[in-house]
Amino acid sequence: MNYKLNPKRKKSIADKILVLIFLSACLAAGVLPVPDASAAEVFTKDQGLQGSVVGVRAEGVEFETIYGKGAIVIPWVDVQGIRSDKEFLILFAEADTAVGRIWGLEDSRLLVGESYETVMRIPVEQIFRSITRDQYDTSRLDRLRVRYRYWNANFDLAFGFTDATTNTTSLSSALELRRQKKPLDFFFGGYYFFQSSKKSGESRVTDENRLLGRARLDRDLSDRTFAFGQITAEYDEIQNLSLRTDPVVGVGYRFVDREKLMISGRSGPGYVYQRYFGGDVEDYFTILFGGDLEAELPYGSKFRLGTEYLPEISDWQGNYLIRTFADWTMPIIGWLDFKIAVFDTYNNRPPDDTDRNTFTTTAGLSFRF
Repeated sequence: MNYKLNPKRKKSIADKILVLIFLSACLAAGVLPVPDASAAEVFTKDQGLQGSVVGVRAEGVEFETIYGKGAIVIPWVDVQGIRSDKEFLILFAEADTAVGRIWGLEDSRLLVGESYETVMRIPVEQIFRSITRDQYDTSRLDRLRVRYRYWNANFDLAFGFTDATTNTTSLSSALELRRQKKPLDFFFGGYYFFQSSKKSGESRVTDENRLLGRARLDRDLSDRTFAFGQITAEYDEIQNLSLRTDPVVGVGYRFVDREKLMISGRSGPGYVYQRYFGGDVEDYFTILFGGDLEAELPYGSKFRLGTEYLPEISDWQGNYLIRTFADWTMPIIGWLDFKIAVFDTYNNRPPDDTDRNTFTTTAGLSFRF
């Protein structure tokens, strides 16, 4: 018995064969995506995402999807499953460290280890920060950050020069250190400002020669309330100031305390001591009224503002200091930032032949550690 294929049937089979050949060629050329068994994945309540896990922290997982550039932060409450294709070094609890791939999430505990059989189960709320294993192995700076996990530091430098009828030279530098580990928050800052000028046919004169240092320690008393102690020391050649220092202790309150915004106020008794060139001394007891603002802005930039009012207790209107500082930082690349800073000190009772206000602004580079 002879069978004959219908012409339409022959055409259908031929079309299928052509489609199979086309798909095979695309796969061989890498045009169509092939699922990678080692690729990173995050499963949320709504869907599964493919891409790369770039970090984890107490708030959630930092994830770069295959659909675009830039990392997103997915809160842990929205994560049902997670797996990484990279090895991480994760800092958690007081001083613990876990190394390995991320294998999953069970009961709000992250599974991290060289293999699934050897994983450590880390409560996500205890995660401090994370870096990739490659970063740790290749960067001395990242190894220092792991060793001093609670410390942050930056060194600022700005320089200016003008060559004209009046030649001017200016230099400013700063070193800031901060250690944040609940319930303590310690800050130290040292700042130096110098400027000189020379008119044609005249000798060079110093326009600014100023040194400022300040230190402060906060200790949490509750979620919003804290006790603090601080001291500031200042030298200013142009203001005829040999030394000004004003230790203060007191309490403060955080009116706003969010992840990207903190606004606080503080107050307490203190003592102001001022010694001028020539031997004149002025001192008085004071009560400090101060406030601080710290904000994280778009594109990784940060803004800080602080102000302090220190009046003499027995002469609030006639003798007081007002000190203000602010800075705005914008990341450039890696550990390098661009920074604009403002420092202002107002002395309502200055020495003879000097102004009440000293205002300095700088713009330069900030090296972040």
